[in-house]
Amino acid sequence: MDGTSVHRKVHIGALAMALAALPWSEFLLSLSQIILLGNWLWEGIARRDLGGRFGRALTTPASAVFLSFFGLHVLGLAWTQDLQWGLYLCRILLPVLVFGLVLPSVPRLGATQLRSLLLLGAWSAIASTVACFALRHEALELGNYRDLSPFISHIRLGLMLCLAIAVLVHYWPRTAVLRAAHVVAMVWTLWFMDQLSSLVTLPVLAVLALYGLWRLSRLQAGKWRQAAALLLLAGMGTASAFLYTAIAERQHADPRMLEHLDERSAGGEVYYHDVQAPLEENGHYVWINVADKELERTWERRSALPFWGEDKLGQPLRFTLVRYLASMGLRKDSTGVQALSDADVARVENGVTSVVQGRGNAMRDRLGQVFYELDTYRRTGDPNGHSVTMRMEFARVGAHIAARHWATGVGTGDTQPAFDAAFNEWHSPLLPQWRLRAHNEYLTLLISFGVFGLLWSLFSWWWPAWRNRAFTHPLFTAWAIIFLLSCLTEDTIETQMGATFFALYYTLFVFAAPTAPSSDRTPAAG
Repeated sequence: MDGTSVHRKVHIGALAMALAALPWSEFLLSLSQIILLGNWLWEGIARRDLGGRFGRALTTPASAVFLSFFGLHVLGLAWTQDLQWGLYLCRILLPVLVFGLVLPSVPRLGATQLRSLLLLGAWSAIASTVACFALRHEALELGNYRDLSPFISHIRLGLMLCLAIAVLVHYWPRTAVLRAAHVVAMVWTLWFMDQLSSLVTLPVLAVLALYGLWRLSRLQAGKWRQAAALLLLAGMGTASAFLYTAIAERQHADPRMLEHLDERSAGGEVYYHDVQAPLEENGHYVWINVADKELERTWERRSALPFWGEDKLGQPLRFTLVRYLASMGLRKDSTGVQALSDADVARVENGVTSVVQGRGNAMRDRLGQVFYELDTYRRTGDPNGHSVTMRMEFARVGAHIAARHWATGVGTGDTQPAFDAAFNEWHSPLLPQWRLRAHNEYLTLLISFGVFGLLWSLFSWWWPAWRNRAFTHPLFTAWAIIFLLSCLTEDTIETQMGATFFALYYTLFVFAAPTAPSSDRTPAAG
């Protein structure tokens, strides 16, 4: 066996390891990149081509433009004050440098190799969901969707599962057994994604479906086009019906209940009523008929967690308990707490705020939480602890920062200090523990590098792919849809998993996939 074939096998093996490890382990993901880079350097030295490899990666227009995205972050250190955070972000973006150096400077993969690697990544992501369910299935009963993904962020996992579905559809097998396996895997994945309750996956799946149907209608003729149109209409109708029922079936409290409120509880304590902003939970007002002394006394006879402390999610337990009692239509006094079952007490301790949470459709429960967040924000102006309304506050404050530093931005590492100062300046209602960054990659790039830096970043993503005709591969377009939509609600590339998801799949499609548009499809297995 000659040295070239050994290095090639190690190269493909390291890519396979990275794709397989992505939904599982940061350590294995880092190790795969060390192996990939070490093998690249070793082969370059052995073949006396190390300088040529660096030259090809750094001077070929497409790869040079892509690598400039990493270079922009290094350049941004020049006008940053928080150098420690800036260097940390550069370290997080090292996958861009590793994959951006290695893949453009070595021979491209064959169609069968690319197919095998993409299927490996897809099946690994699906396998991780089985492990997640086995380890954390109890989280479903509590409605704690974030806890369902112990290996990586539930949002990142949701993105990988969207891509896994696209891969399984694109590489559709010929044999009945393998087709059945693909169908079962996709049904399981869709169910698991519903349990994850990541809101970003809904528009991602919708746009992917639109793209798939557009391709089907464009490539096929006659009855296939009609079928695609019917599927499109059916999908739009189903999505609309789901949203309509989620909104229409939301129960609302009767305003007349606020007109005749009792002054005292059965135990004699004066009730607290907030008739201006009572809020609603499961069709009942939350902040009426509240007797805190009775709640504290009776709760602490039933639970070891203090009433004025926090539940197991770090939320004020008093708020969790009051919302849970309201969701059951109970008064917030001693009689209400006594009416709770032991299971209800355990759910309150675990941070569950509604009796229906975790006992129905997970995504509909999540939408119900969003409605509560928006209602709270509208009535009280308080976004704290609520992911959707906090993002609205991040965007409001971030827009002011971007407007003030529109030309050059604040630098690679100064986004958090800039936000900290702006939160104070604009009198944000966010508490200190919730004063985070943009949670929008486009806004983060605009704040960090200004409008020209944002435009160059977008150019460094688009132009290499356009030049190398990556958009002719439908899976690259599917991946681009997933990544670009995720950037609207997340700082996707500011975590190791997110940065690797970006760098690995981008370079795989743009610099390693076969160049011929038709060569990405190979005869199906079996």
